[in-house]
Amino acid sequence: MELMEDGTTIERKMFEIAAEKHIPLYGVLELVPVCNMNCDMCYVRLSREEMEKKGGLCPVEKWIAVAQQMRDTGTLFLLLTGGEPLLYPDFRRLYLKLQEMGMILTVNTNGTLIDKEWADFFAKNKPRRINITVYGASETTYGEVCHYPEGFNRAMKGIRLLLERGVDVKMNGSLAKANAKDAQKIIRIGEELDVPVRMDTYMYPTVRERDCAYHFESRMEPEDAGKIRVEVLRKEMGEELFAEYRKRTLYMAEHTPEGKGVPGKMKCRAGKSSFTINWQGEMRACVVLDDPSVPVFETGFAYAWDKVVKGTEEIRTSIKCSQCTLREVCNICAASAVAEGGASDSVPEYLCKYTKQTIESLKATEI
Repeated sequence: MELMEDGTTIERKMFEIAAEKHIPLYGVLELVPVCNMNCDMCYVRLSREEMEKKGGLCPVEKWIAVAQQMRDTGTLFLLLTGGEPLLYPDFRRLYLKLQEMGMILTVNTNGTLIDKEWADFFAKNKPRRINITVYGASETTYGEVCHYPEGFNRAMKGIRLLLERGVDVKMNGSLAKANAKDAQKIIRIGEELDVPVRMDTYMYPTVRERDCAYHFESRMEPEDAGKIRVEVLRKEMGEELFAEYRKRTLYMAEHTPEGKGVPGKMKCRAGKSSFTINWQGEMRACVVLDDPSVPVFETGFAYAWDKVVKGTEEIRTSIKCSQCTLREVCNICAASAVAEGGASDSVPEYLCKYTKQTIESLKATEI
Protein backbone atom coordinates (compact mmCIF):
# COMPACT_ATOMS: atom_id res chain seq x y z
CA MET A 1 0.00 0.00 0.00
CA GLU A 2 1.86 3.01 -1.33
CA LEU A 3 0.74 5.52 1.29
CA MET A 4 2.41 3.53 4.05
CA GLU A 5 5.70 3.36 2.18
CA ASP A 6 6.28 7.07 1.70
CA GLY A 7 3.94 8.65 4.20
CA THR A 8 5.06 11.25 6.71
CA THR A 9 5.92 10.40 10.31
CA ILE A 10 2.58 11.88 11.39
CA GLU A 11 0.72 9.66 8.92
CA ARG A 12 2.55 6.57 10.12
CA LYS A 13 1.55 7.38 13.68
CA MET A 14 -2.03 7.88 12.54
CA PHE A 15 -2.04 4.42 11.03
CA GLU A 16 -0.57 2.87 14.17
CA ILE A 17 -3.39 4.35 16.23
CA ALA A 18 -5.99 3.44 13.61
CA ALA A 19 -4.82 -0.19 13.56
CA GLU A 20 -5.01 -0.39 17.36
CA LYS A 21 -8.53 1.01 17.40
CA HIS A 22 -9.72 -0.57 14.14
CA ILE A 23 -10.44 2.75 12.46
CA PRO A 24 -10.79 2.41 8.64
CA LEU A 25 -8.37 5.23 7.86
CA TYR A 26 -7.44 4.11 4.34
CA GLY A 27 -9.63 2.73 1.58
CA VAL A 28 -9.18 1.44 -1.96
CA LEU A 29 -12.11 1.91 -4.34
CA GLU A 30 -11.95 -0.35 -7.39
CA LEU A 31 -14.33 1.60 -9.60
CA VAL A 32 -14.17 -0.57 -12.73
CA PRO A 33 -12.79 -3.99 -13.73
CA VAL A 34 -12.31 -2.96 -17.37
CA CYS A 35 -9.27 -1.43 -19.03
CA ASN A 36 -8.31 -0.06 -22.43
CA MET A 37 -5.26 -2.34 -22.35
CA ASN A 38 -5.03 -6.11 -21.92
CA CYS A 39 -1.80 -6.83 -20.03
CA ASP A 40 -0.71 -10.46 -19.86
CA MET A 41 -0.04 -10.43 -16.11
CA CYS A 42 -3.19 -8.58 -15.03
CA TYR A 43 -5.22 -10.44 -12.38
CA VAL A 44 -8.17 -8.00 -12.35
CA ARG A 45 -9.28 -7.19 -15.89
CA LEU A 46 -12.64 -8.26 -17.31
CA SER A 47 -14.07 -7.55 -20.74
CA ARG A 48 -17.10 -5.26 -20.92
CA GLU A 49 -19.24 -8.26 -21.77
CA GLU A 50 -18.01 -10.15 -18.70
CA MET A 51 -18.60 -7.08 -16.55
CA GLU A 52 -22.19 -6.66 -17.76
CA LYS A 53 -22.93 -10.35 -17.17
CA LYS A 54 -21.82 -9.85 -13.56
CA GLY A 55 -24.21 -6.94 -13.05
CA GLY A 56 -22.47 -3.90 -14.52
CA LEU A 57 -21.01 -0.89 -12.76
CA CYS A 58 -22.32 0.59 -9.52
CA PRO A 59 -23.99 3.99 -10.02
CA VAL A 60 -22.15 6.99 -8.69
CA GLU A 61 -24.93 7.74 -6.20
CA LYS A 62 -24.10 4.51 -4.33
CA TRP A 63 -20.40 5.37 -4.19
CA ILE A 64 -21.16 8.86 -2.89
CA ALA A 65 -23.55 7.56 -0.23
CA VAL A 66 -21.10 4.97 1.08
CA ALA A 67 -18.26 7.51 0.94
CA GLN A 68 -20.20 9.74 3.32
CA GLN A 69 -20.47 6.78 5.68
CA MET A 70 -16.73 6.11 5.31
CA ARG A 71 -15.96 9.70 6.26
CA ASP A 72 -18.20 9.49 9.32
CA THR A 73 -16.46 6.26 10.38
CA GLY A 74 -12.95 7.73 10.10
CA THR A 75 -11.74 7.28 6.52
CA LEU A 76 -9.38 10.02 5.35
CA PHE A 77 -7.20 8.51 2.59
CA LEU A 78 -8.64 6.95 -0.56
CA LEU A 79 -7.02 5.30 -3.58
CA LEU A 80 -9.14 5.28 -6.75
CA THR A 81 -8.21 2.38 -8.99
CA GLY A 82 -9.48 -0.27 -11.38
CA GLY A 83 -9.07 -1.68 -14.03
CA GLU A 84 -8.59 1.75 -15.49
CA PRO A 85 -10.50 4.13 -13.16
CA LEU A 86 -10.70 6.95 -15.71
CA LEU A 87 -13.10 4.73 -17.67
CA TYR A 88 -15.66 5.04 -14.87
CA PRO A 89 -18.38 7.20 -16.50
CA ASP A 90 -18.92 9.46 -13.47
CA PHE A 91 -15.30 9.59 -12.31
CA ARG A 92 -15.11 13.38 -12.17
CA ARG A 93 -18.34 13.80 -10.25
CA LEU A 94 -17.29 11.17 -7.71
CA TYR A 95 -13.77 12.59 -7.43
CA LEU A 96 -15.04 16.10 -6.72
CA LYS A 97 -17.58 14.84 -4.16
CA LEU A 98 -14.84 12.93 -2.36
CA GLN A 99 -12.66 16.02 -2.26
CA GLU A 100 -15.58 18.05 -0.92
CA MET A 101 -15.82 15.52 1.91
CA GLY A 102 -12.19 16.22 2.79
CA MET A 103 -10.77 12.94 1.45
CA ILE A 104 -7.09 12.85 0.46
CA LEU A 105 -7.11 11.16 -2.95
CA THR A 106 -4.58 9.14 -4.92
CA VAL A 107 -5.30 7.75 -8.38
CA ASN A 108 -3.87 4.64 -10.02
CA THR A 109 -3.96 4.79 -13.83
CA ASN A 110 -2.04 3.55 -16.86
CA GLY A 111 -1.85 7.17 -18.02
CA THR A 112 -2.86 6.51 -21.62
CA LEU A 113 -6.18 8.38 -21.35
CA ILE A 114 -4.70 11.54 -19.85
CA ASP A 115 -5.08 14.31 -22.42
CA LYS A 116 -5.09 18.09 -21.89
CA GLU A 117 -8.65 18.01 -20.59
CA TRP A 118 -7.86 15.37 -17.95
CA ALA A 119 -4.58 17.09 -17.04
CA ASP A 120 -6.39 20.41 -16.59
CA PHE A 121 -8.97 18.70 -14.38
CA PHE A 122 -6.32 17.24 -12.09
CA ALA A 123 -4.37 20.52 -12.07
CA LYS A 124 -7.48 22.35 -10.88
CA ASN A 125 -8.43 19.61 -8.40
CA LYS A 126 -5.07 18.23 -7.34
CA PRO A 127 -4.84 14.74 -5.87
CA ARG A 128 -2.22 13.72 -3.37
CA ARG A 129 -0.55 11.89 -6.24
CA ILE A 130 -1.25 10.12 -9.51
CA ASN A 131 0.46 6.74 -9.82
CA ILE A 132 1.06 5.81 -13.44
CA THR A 133 1.98 2.22 -14.17
CA VAL A 134 4.58 2.00 -16.93
CA TYR A 135 4.82 -1.37 -18.68
CA GLY A 136 7.88 -0.84 -20.83
CA ALA A 137 10.20 1.67 -22.44
CA SER A 138 9.00 1.37 -26.04
CA GLU A 139 5.98 0.77 -28.22
CA THR A 140 7.38 -2.66 -29.00
CA THR A 141 7.28 -3.72 -25.36
CA TYR A 142 3.81 -2.26 -24.86
CA GLY A 143 2.68 -4.30 -27.84
CA GLU A 144 4.16 -7.47 -26.37
CA VAL A 145 2.91 -6.96 -22.79
CA CYS A 146 -0.24 -4.87 -23.10
CA HIS A 147 -1.24 -5.59 -26.71
CA TYR A 148 -1.48 -1.81 -27.10
CA PRO A 149 1.68 -0.50 -28.87
CA GLU A 150 0.63 3.15 -28.80
CA GLY A 151 0.27 2.92 -25.03
CA PHE A 152 3.90 3.88 -24.41
CA ASN A 153 3.74 7.25 -26.17
CA ARG A 154 0.31 7.96 -24.72
CA ALA A 155 1.51 7.23 -21.18
CA MET A 156 4.61 9.40 -21.61
CA LYS A 157 2.47 12.23 -22.97
CA GLY A 158 0.09 11.88 -20.02
CA ILE A 159 2.96 12.08 -17.52
CA ARG A 160 4.39 15.19 -19.16
CA LEU A 161 1.00 16.92 -19.28
CA LEU A 162 0.54 16.35 -15.56
CA LEU A 163 4.06 17.46 -14.68
CA GLU A 164 3.69 20.65 -16.74
CA ARG A 165 0.68 21.49 -14.55
CA GLY A 166 2.36 20.77 -11.25
CA VAL A 167 0.54 17.52 -10.50
CA ASP A 168 2.54 15.06 -8.38
CA VAL A 169 3.29 11.90 -10.36
CA LYS A 170 4.89 8.59 -9.48
CA MET A 171 5.81 5.86 -11.97
CA ASN A 172 5.17 2.24 -11.04
CA GLY A 173 6.59 -0.63 -13.04
CA SER A 174 5.12 -4.14 -13.17
CA LEU A 175 7.76 -6.54 -14.42
CA ALA A 176 6.99 -9.78 -16.23
CA LYS A 177 8.88 -11.94 -18.70
CA ALA A 178 8.10 -9.75 -21.68
CA ASN A 179 9.21 -6.43 -20.17
CA ALA A 180 11.92 -7.38 -17.66
CA LYS A 181 14.52 -6.25 -20.19
CA ASP A 182 13.15 -2.71 -19.90
CA ALA A 183 13.51 -2.38 -16.11
CA GLN A 184 16.61 -0.16 -16.11
CA LYS A 185 15.26 1.89 -19.02
CA ILE A 186 12.05 2.62 -17.13
CA ILE A 187 14.06 3.79 -14.13
CA ARG A 188 16.14 6.04 -16.40
CA ILE A 189 12.97 7.55 -17.86
CA GLY A 190 11.90 8.39 -14.33
CA GLU A 191 15.26 10.03 -13.67
CA GLU A 192 15.01 12.10 -16.84
CA LEU A 193 11.51 13.26 -15.90
CA ASP A 194 12.47 13.74 -12.25
CA VAL A 195 9.69 11.35 -11.23
CA PRO A 196 10.04 8.71 -8.49
CA VAL A 197 9.90 5.12 -9.75
CA ARG A 198 8.85 1.96 -7.94
CA MET A 199 9.35 -1.37 -9.72
CA ASP A 200 7.37 -4.43 -8.68
CA THR A 201 9.07 -7.73 -9.43
CA TYR A 202 6.62 -9.97 -7.57
CA MET A 203 3.43 -10.45 -9.56
CA TYR A 204 0.44 -12.39 -8.32
CA PRO A 205 -0.47 -15.18 -10.74
CA THR A 206 -3.27 -14.14 -13.07
CA VAL A 207 -6.61 -15.89 -12.60
CA ARG A 208 -6.26 -17.61 -15.97
CA GLU A 209 -2.74 -18.83 -15.14
CA ARG A 210 -3.05 -20.03 -11.55
CA ASP A 211 -3.05 -23.68 -12.52
CA CYS A 212 -0.03 -23.32 -14.83
CA ALA A 213 3.56 -24.18 -14.05
CA TYR A 214 5.83 -21.14 -13.69
CA HIS A 215 7.39 -21.46 -17.11
CA PHE A 216 3.95 -21.23 -18.74
CA GLU A 217 2.99 -18.08 -16.85
CA SER A 218 3.53 -14.53 -18.10
CA ARG A 219 5.25 -13.49 -14.87
CA MET A 220 8.94 -14.19 -14.41
CA GLU A 221 10.35 -17.38 -12.97
CA PRO A 222 10.82 -16.78 -9.23
CA GLU A 223 14.62 -16.99 -9.46
CA ASP A 224 14.70 -14.41 -12.27
CA ALA A 225 12.34 -12.13 -10.37
CA GLY A 226 14.55 -12.35 -7.27
CA LYS A 227 17.66 -11.40 -9.21
CA ILE A 228 16.02 -8.44 -10.94
CA ARG A 229 14.51 -7.32 -7.64
CA VAL A 230 17.99 -6.67 -6.26
CA GLU A 231 19.10 -4.91 -9.43
CA VAL A 232 16.17 -2.50 -9.49
CA LEU A 233 16.28 -1.84 -5.75
CA ARG A 234 19.92 -0.78 -6.07
CA LYS A 235 19.04 1.60 -8.87
CA GLU A 236 15.96 2.99 -7.12
CA MET A 237 17.60 3.48 -3.74
CA GLY A 238 21.02 4.68 -4.74
CA GLU A 239 24.23 3.21 -3.36
CA GLU A 240 24.05 4.52 0.21
CA LEU A 241 20.47 3.47 0.98
CA PHE A 242 20.92 0.18 -0.86
CA ALA A 243 24.01 -0.66 1.20
CA GLU A 244 21.98 -0.14 4.38
CA TYR A 245 19.10 -2.20 3.03
CA ARG A 246 21.45 -5.00 2.01
CA LYS A 247 23.15 -5.03 5.41
CA ARG A 248 19.87 -5.04 7.34
CA THR A 249 18.21 -7.68 5.15
CA LEU A 250 21.15 -10.08 5.25
CA TYR A 251 21.44 -9.66 9.02
CA MET A 252 17.78 -10.61 9.49
CA ALA A 253 18.11 -13.51 7.07
CA GLU A 254 21.13 -14.89 8.90
CA HIS A 255 20.12 -14.18 12.51
CA THR A 256 16.40 -14.95 12.66
CA PRO A 257 15.89 -18.10 14.75
CA GLU A 258 13.39 -20.77 13.83
CA GLY A 259 9.93 -19.69 14.94
CA LYS A 260 7.33 -21.46 17.01
CA GLY A 261 5.18 -23.96 15.14
CA VAL A 262 1.93 -22.01 15.41
CA PRO A 263 -0.36 -20.54 12.75
CA GLY A 264 0.48 -16.94 11.90
CA LYS A 265 -1.84 -13.94 11.85
CA MET A 266 -2.27 -11.07 9.42
CA LYS A 267 0.64 -8.64 9.83
CA CYS A 268 -0.36 -5.87 7.45
CA ARG A 269 -2.96 -3.16 7.99
CA ALA A 270 -5.60 -4.88 5.85
CA GLY A 271 -8.74 -5.34 7.89
CA LYS A 272 -7.22 -3.32 10.74
CA SER A 273 -6.97 0.22 9.42
CA SER A 274 -7.55 -0.30 5.69
CA PHE A 275 -10.10 -1.87 3.38
CA THR A 276 -11.01 -2.23 -0.28
CA ILE A 277 -14.38 -2.08 -2.03
CA ASN A 278 -14.52 -3.70 -5.44
CA TRP A 279 -16.55 -2.55 -8.44
CA GLN A 280 -19.50 -4.72 -7.35
CA GLY A 281 -19.64 -3.13 -3.90
CA GLU A 282 -18.01 -5.96 -1.98
CA MET A 283 -15.93 -4.74 0.96
CA ARG A 284 -12.85 -6.84 1.71
CA ALA A 285 -9.64 -6.56 3.69
CA CYS A 286 -7.51 -6.22 0.53
CA VAL A 287 -7.77 -6.45 -3.24
CA VAL A 288 -6.64 -10.09 -3.41
CA LEU A 289 -8.53 -11.73 -0.54
CA ASP A 290 -12.09 -12.76 -1.41
CA ASP A 291 -13.03 -13.57 2.18
CA PRO A 292 -14.32 -11.95 4.32
CA SER A 293 -16.52 -10.14 1.82
CA VAL A 294 -19.55 -7.97 2.68
CA PRO A 295 -21.94 -6.15 0.25
CA VAL A 296 -21.36 -2.66 1.63
CA PHE A 297 -24.04 -0.89 -0.44
CA GLU A 298 -26.65 -3.20 1.07
CA THR A 299 -25.42 -3.44 4.67
CA GLY A 300 -23.96 0.01 5.19
CA PHE A 301 -20.32 0.86 5.78
CA ALA A 302 -20.09 0.53 9.57
CA TYR A 303 -21.66 -2.94 9.58
CA ALA A 304 -19.47 -4.11 6.67
CA TRP A 305 -16.31 -2.79 8.31
CA ASP A 306 -17.10 -4.56 11.56
CA LYS A 307 -17.60 -7.85 9.69
CA VAL A 308 -14.36 -7.39 7.74
CA VAL A 309 -12.40 -6.66 10.93
CA LYS A 310 -13.76 -9.73 12.69
CA GLY A 311 -13.26 -11.93 9.64
CA THR A 312 -9.70 -10.73 9.16
CA GLU A 313 -8.85 -11.51 12.78
CA GLU A 314 -9.75 -15.15 12.11
CA ILE A 315 -7.40 -15.55 9.13
CA ARG A 316 -4.39 -17.77 9.81
CA THR A 317 -1.24 -18.27 7.78
CA SER A 318 1.05 -21.28 7.44
CA ILE A 319 2.64 -22.97 10.45
CA LYS A 320 5.61 -23.82 8.25
CA CYS A 321 6.05 -20.18 7.26
CA SER A 322 5.93 -19.10 10.92
CA GLN A 323 8.90 -21.40 11.57
CA CYS A 324 10.98 -20.34 8.57
CA THR A 325 14.18 -18.45 9.35
CA LEU A 326 13.58 -16.20 6.32
CA ARG A 327 10.12 -15.09 7.50
CA GLU A 328 11.31 -11.58 8.39
CA VAL A 329 12.54 -10.88 4.86
CA CYS A 330 9.82 -12.74 2.95
CA ASN A 331 6.79 -11.03 1.38
CA ILE A 332 4.54 -13.86 2.50
CA CYS A 333 1.05 -12.81 3.54
CA ALA A 334 -2.40 -14.36 3.56
CA ALA A 335 -3.22 -12.77 0.19
CA SER A 336 -0.17 -14.18 -1.60
CA ALA A 337 -0.76 -17.58 0.03
CA VAL A 338 -4.34 -17.61 -1.29
CA ALA A 339 -3.28 -16.44 -4.74
CA GLU A 340 -0.43 -18.96 -4.98
CA GLY A 341 -1.80 -21.95 -3.11
CA GLY A 342 -5.53 -21.45 -2.76
CA ALA A 343 -5.61 -21.04 1.03
CA SER A 344 -4.28 -18.52 3.55
CA ASP A 345 -2.38 -21.25 5.40
CA SER A 346 -0.74 -22.71 2.29
CA VAL A 347 2.99 -22.34 1.57
CA PRO A 348 3.55 -20.33 -1.63
CA GLU A 349 6.43 -22.11 -3.35
CA TYR A 350 6.94 -19.21 -5.73
CA LEU A 351 7.62 -16.78 -2.88
CA CYS A 352 9.95 -19.25 -1.18
CA LYS A 353 12.14 -19.39 -4.29
CA TYR A 354 11.81 -15.64 -4.87
CA THR A 355 12.97 -14.83 -1.34
CA LYS A 356 15.85 -17.30 -1.35
CA GLN A 357 17.09 -15.91 -4.66
CA THR A 358 16.82 -12.34 -3.35
CA ILE A 359 19.08 -13.26 -0.41
CA GLU A 360 21.58 -15.05 -2.66
CA SER A 361 21.67 -12.08 -5.03
CA LEU A 362 22.22 -9.66 -2.14
CA LYS A 363 25.12 -11.80 -0.91
CA ALA A 364 26.65 -11.82 -4.36
CA THR A 365 26.32 -8.05 -4.81
CA GLU A 366 29.51 -6.10 -4.32
CA ILE A 367 29.23 -2.81 -2.44
